Amino acid sequence: SRPSCTSPKVQHTEQTMFNKSLSGINKRPLAMETEKPSAEMPDLRDSEWKLYHPRRHVKLKIISAICVVTGCLGVAFLAGSVYGGAGAGATQYAAEQRTISAMRNSDTSSDFEDDVGYGGFCWECSEHSGSRGWSWWFGWGACPCHAGWKGACCDISMEAVDGGFSDWGPQGDCDAACGYGMATKTRTCDNPKPKNGGRPCLGAYTEAEKCYLGPCADGGPLYGLADVIAAESSVFSANVKFTVNDLWEKGICYIMQQSDKISAAFYNSIGSSVMYEGVNFVRGFKWWGMGSVGDLFLGERWVKPIAGEVIDIVPYTAVTGFNYGFPFMDDFFTARTSPTWEDDEGHDFAIGMLTSSLENADTTCLTHGLEPRFPFDHDLLMKAAWDGFTWFDYHELKYASNGDFGYHLVNQRAAEHDNTMDTLGLLMTETVFSVHLTYDSAKDEFELDLTDMEAYVPLDGYAPLGGKATFIFDNSKGTYGRLKTTSITFGGVTYTEADFAEDAQVYNAELDKYETVKEAEADNRWIGWRFAEKCIMASLLGQTNLILHVKGLHLELAAAFQGVTISAFTNNVDHPLRRLLDQFTHRSVQATNGNFDLLFEHKAAEFSLAPLSYSEQLKMIDWYIREKPLSMATLSMDKFAEERNMAQFSEKPSTGQDGRPTKFFWRWHYRAAKAQEMYVDMINCWVDQNYAGDWNAMLTTPEVIDWWDKMKTYLPSMAQAVSQDSDWISGGALTQESLTRVVSTIMTWVSHIHEDVGHSAAYVVYNPVHTPMMVPADGIGVPLNSFAFNTNAYRTFVFLERAKLLEEPASFWFNPTESDKVCYTTMQDTYRGWGQTDDAFSECGETGFYSCVEAVETSVSS
Repeated sequence: SRPSCTSPKVQHTEQTMFNKSLSGINKRPLAMETEKPSAEMPDLRDSEWKLYHPRRHVKLKIISAICVVTGCLGVAFLAGSVYGGAGAGATQYAAEQRTISAMRNSDTSSDFEDDVGYGGFCWECSEHSGSRGWSWWFGWGACPCHAGWKGACCDISMEAVDGGFSDWGPQGDCDAACGYGMATKTRTCDNPKPKNGGRPCLGAYTEAEKCYLGPCADGGPLYGLADVIAAESSVFSANVKFTVNDLWEKGICYIMQQSDKISAAFYNSIGSSVMYEGVNFVRGFKWWGMGSVGDLFLGERWVKPIAGEVIDIVPYTAVTGFNYGFPFMDDFFTARTSPTWEDDEGHDFAIGMLTSSLENADTTCLTHGLEPRFPFDHDLLMKAAWDGFTWFDYHELKYASNGDFGYHLVNQRAAEHDNTMDTLGLLMTETVFSVHLTYDSAKDEFELDLTDMEAYVPLDGYAPLGGKATFIFDNSKGTYGRLKTTSITFGGVTYTEADFAEDAQVYNAELDKYETVKEAEADNRWIGWRFAEKCIMASLLGQTNLILHVKGLHLELAAAFQGVTISAFTNNVDHPLRRLLDQFTHRSVQATNGNFDLLFEHKAAEFSLAPLSYSEQLKMIDWYIREKPLSMATLSMDKFAEERNMAQFSEKPSTGQDGRPTKFFWRWHYRAAKAQEMYVDMINCWVDQNYAGDWNAMLTTPEVIDWWDKMKTYLPSMAQAVSQDSDWISGGALTQESLTRVVSTIMTWVSHIHEDVGHSAAYVVYNPVHTPMMVPADGIGVPLNSFAFNTNAYRTFVFLERAKLLEEPASFWFNPTESDKVCYTTMQDTYRGWGQTDDAFSECGETGFYSCVEAVETSVSS
């Protein structure tokens, strides 16, 4: 555990990173080290990096760790293969912490800067020039508090200074080659800078205005393969005008201004390769086919909770530092920090690098600019978005990523149903998008209503969200038939089946050059009902990402669930219920707090969740919380189906005399309901093995009573269930039925369903030809930057390598005789069996739109 800052002798933590390389590359010390470095190591010159501790406001400065491989910062960064998963030179930084109270100087320079943050961190480092290496350690010294910081070892009486905006800068150039584009101006939060815990500036850092550079020929310039190859070649040109420090300190928009815009995606992929290792391979995970050797680098996967360790449950405001102007940040809870047994320095280092680059840069170019654009060419788009990323390519099902199989599956399934034009109906049949369906029995039709999303303003240049659609069941083709779209309403226009015909006429006077929708698509433009369909798909992705995943799973459930469980059982980590819940709470606080930091403080939500500004996304979350408050009961699979009038479709259908299915098969719910039933069986088995089936013996233990009370206090969906669905939760009383329902519901959502709404989304995220997340308002082509950065966000930060449900369980989850282990292994055998014999589960990976059961995580840990 980290030392605490105490007076009068201030303790602070040194974090020393070592290069661990299989290929025998020399170790390279950072600015603080405990051994004299080897004379063979090349000098670091004056390269200096800023590293931020993941709990914001702690700015750390270290000598560049990237130089550990090549001695040259630029080459190390650009040579992505050095960091590739298959490369023998891939690097892992193990971290070591110890209490010190000294600082060290270089024998070639006495110019150094120390930044001190809260939590006992006090770092000093110096610039190093020349080639002589580090001197021996100098004497011990004091650890002063840097002006402007506060915390456990600093002056907490300093007055907070809120940040203020500078004046707007000049309007930039139009970002289009022709036609309409955007011209952006920026301002900075330095008038004054926020100090001493003061609020950062709230409001827009950039403003964009439309600009027009004259008409484009044939709908505008769309870039091709030759352009991609030329742009990537220019990265290694001797005429490069910037450094790697420019990327991290000035940001990707600066790079885009200095280079060909296409190469920005390439730089992004190279950078994500560097960070991928630290972010993904946390404690206990193995890679490169190292087997047990990986333990030498990353330790044990599961570490037993530490008895007596206290974890503070706090509102999100206490973690973010402010509530973004939305009260719900004060009403939902997380833990202030992750438990120490889950601490991971490699993850912190990688996120710190990203945080540094985002805090020092304007990132609006990532999505706010529409140019460059690419045609509806899947392989070309994959190349542009993936080149430079070296851990795996888009043809692979590797780690938690699902590759590009969604594109090919859409084509295959559409051909099987003799309907290549109705992509929306296909996805509502076979993907997680069907979670949003309701059934109108009077009309015998299924409905999708996303009109709530129409209230939110899209990013400039992109189409709005919203719309609605209707579907009927068509059993003529395929094993289970499919839903067929019968109407789409978007932008005040309703399209019907007659408009969906392949030779449909186009009635928009501005687009009279096209006679059919198909003809327009050949010209790389979405028009008419096809444009409406793509906008609804973008809305479905936004609804799934933002409301189901970020709001429902992270904000409302996962982080508070882990915090409450650790807090209630802190003095009895061997309690049977605590042992049962351990794997389902794993790393949820780390993932959730990190997500909110990246998504909203650093605006990553604008290119990874929906084509809305982060403030519009927070506004949408706030509306759903106020107008449609979540009840834990409605997350239980039985209630979930009842609310949507869909219960009758949750079983595999019988066949009629013609051998065809008699009704729609709601595959998504069938899978989730079976998972919940499996967890109910495991819970009952657990009580049988630990209490001989005496539920009262468990329910009356002080720890369980405290846990139940805290759940009702810190999970608003529990209180909502008491108010809205009293019978389901036994009026709020702690009973066998209420505990079983709550625990099985949460287990289902944080493991099985999190895989569906998170990782399985790759099948559509990586497929902008069929399922774009961000549709240009003019319908022309695919904007490369929004797609490439969204791909990177999912590939690097969503598809994390985390604990899987079917992996070997930790021994400390079970009682001394391991009599309860049979409960867990039976659950695993059941789940694994479905993956082998039940086509609702076995059609996965390359053959279906869901992740295979082997990929399902135990918790919301990514």
